[in-house]
Amino acid sequence: MRLVFMGSPKEVIAPLDALCRHAAAVGDELVTVVSQAARPVGRRLIETDPPVAQHAKAAGLKVLQPLKANDPDFLAALRALAPDVIITAAYGQILSEEFLTIPQRATINIHPSLLPAYRGATPVPAALLDGLNETGVSILFTVRAMDAGNLILQEAATVLEDETQEALTGRLFERGGSLLPRALELLRDQTFRGTPQDESQVTQCRKIKKEHGEIQWQRPAHEIKRRFQAYFPWPGSFTHCGGKKVTLMALKKWPRDTARPSLASGELSLAKALKGLAVGTGDGEPLLITRIKPEGGQEMEASAFWNGLKPGTERRLT
Repeated sequence: MRLVFMGSPKEVIAPLDALCRHAAAVGDELVTVVSQAARPVGRRLIETDPPVAQHAKAAGLKVLQPLKANDPDFLAALRALAPDVIITAAYGQILSEEFLTIPQRATINIHPSLLPAYRGATPVPAALLDGLNETGVSILFTVRAMDAGNLILQEAATVLEDETQEALTGRLFERGGSLLPRALELLRDQTFRGTPQDESQVTQCRKIKKEHGEIQWQRPAHEIKRRFQAYFPWPGSFTHCGGKKVTLMALKKWPRDTARPSLASGELSLAKALKGLAVGTGDGEPLLITRIKPEGGQEMEASAFWNGLKPGTERRLT
């Protein structure tokens, strides 16, 4: 089969590599990789390719980077490649009806949830915000309705205790990559149509905005920790100390076998033995901050941040 892979962030490099290995093993051909166009990055606004495009180019693969997936020139170039199957994974753009007519067999998508749960763009943060112990990955047929196509394969995955959005997303896409060979073998049967989703069980992801990352220390500890995990690395979990913004880079539950300090919401104390800072929450259960990034500064150990506070600065996060 002639295959096309479409993706952009670093988390979907794993399924791209899995696809390359599978294609080489069975005689399929990866005819191109499609990724988002380069964009200005950093203070110097240097034009930078998405991670998938960088990785594909380094591997000597053909890469297309249209500004928009419905651009007529791009669609014509894609049609000329005569793909049998197009595989998408966090590509980042809505695909048109015209696009979906191009592959001879199907367009399929790797989605990091156990559909029909968490349709939409933020399934991993949604699962973490809900405190799930288990989520998973689905490979499905792509249709015009968001994440509504028939299911090809699914696999469940346990959510680890301190796993962030970044780590869990990468792990789920890696599992999705391991399922790709089986999915492609199923598609060789032209009569295979997959399993319809149970529409009565559909849940949708909510949109995440930058302001959602601001921590409200009066909330219970478990809720603050869930939000930290769901919002790392974007939009991040931020707060203020001495009137200046700080972003938390590592936040954990307070160890069970360690004496628990009594702190008001947002109040800080040095936890020297734990190499971090204790912070109070709304339910009296402290959390442990081990790494922190002051606005305009470098990420550092939380204890170093404490030591660098100016005399008279209130040891409190607001």
